[in-house]
Amino acid sequence: MSFFRKVTAIFVAVVIVLSMALCTVSAEESKHYGIVTASLLNLRQAPTTSSKILAQIPNGTSVNIIKLEGNWANVNYYGSNGYLSLDYLKVLAGEAPSRSEAVSSKGQAIVELAKKYIGTPYVYGGSSPSGFDCSGFVYYLYKSMGVTLNRVAADQMTNGKWVPLNALQPGDIVGFANKSGYINHVGIYAGNGMMIHSPQTGEFVRYESIVTGNYSLRATCGRRIFN
Repeated sequence: MSFFRKVTAIFVAVVIVLSMALCTVSAEESKHYGIVTASLLNLRQAPTTSSKILAQIPNGTSVNIIKLEGNWANVNYYGSNGYLSLDYLKVLAGEAPSRSEAVSSKGQAIVELAKKYIGTPYVYGGSSPSGFDCSGFVYYLYKSMGVTLNRVAADQMTNGKWVPLNALQPGDIVGFANKSGYINHVGIYAGNGMMIHSPQTGEFVRYESIVTGNYSLRATCGRRIFN
């Protein structure tokens, strides 16, 4: 083989190796998202089934994947960074599609405003940024948007239009009943089975699932203030 052919062969080999390396990097850096296939998928604090459950994500929810680690996907779900089992997550290339719920601009504005007060302490009778009770929080958010609601939880569930739980949109008010059927708690629906609310004495405004745990058992319906 001539010197020229040897140099050409070496050059081609180098190009092939570099191309393979670049393809590998591109594949690793490409964006992926997952679709939950379980009824409720546990978001774990660490990539193990024995770690703490941070949230439970409803079937059909799309989540952007930060990175893949073995049989786990590292994701960020409403501010919680955790891990989902790939056994119950369909992985696809690209960005997660927009939320399936039809979102009104005013309803989404309520959710965005509610996010600003996450961490605010619960104060009985409170309806200001220094402290909220459940209905005071909802009252304050809508008042900030120019809408005056009734003040207590049961009465707020007479404002606006009735909406079934399976048709909730971000910004809707969600009501929760006690054992006697009296509405004694409300929150703001934030999408994907989650609400933002001010829970009770000693706690703070936060995200909470309405499709799992105690709140799923108490949820009654929603009220839509903005059409």
